[in-house]
Amino acid sequence: MAEITAHYSKAEELTLFLVSGVATAESLIAAIETHYGANPTSVAIWDLTRSDLSTLTPQDLVRVSDAASRYSQKRRNPRSLIVIRLEQESYLIKLYTEISAVRGSPVSYELHYTLGKAYSALGIADPFIEHKHSA
Repeated sequence: MAEITAHYSKAEELTLFLVSGVATAESLIAAIETHYGANPTSVAIWDLTRSDLSTLTPQDLVRVSDAASRYSQKRRNPRSLIVIRLEQESYLIKLYTEISAVRGSPVSYELHYTLGKAYSALGIADPFIEHKHSA
């Protein structure tokens, strides 16, 4: 099961989800329910660069999409940026975004290969720099 931590920036109306380990539908849905339920922000960045997405099935993607769509009602103009490290993972994310669109999700999704590019797409600097440790 994945470990998912969330950081909030009230000023940027942003939640950063850091996901590590094997990502499961259950772990992703739990993070959505917990954090979108208690601290909904317009923008979410899902950093999946340290996670293993290989066990996610199309049925899992439907379940995660449905949860994200349900909780998007608490988010003003919901926008989610997904950060991955491998091009092969892009097909899974594209399938997820298509499932979401077909199922009527109001969330706008974007795919990026680095966290820096995700912040650039938002036109902001990393608001969580103090939470990061050098390797």
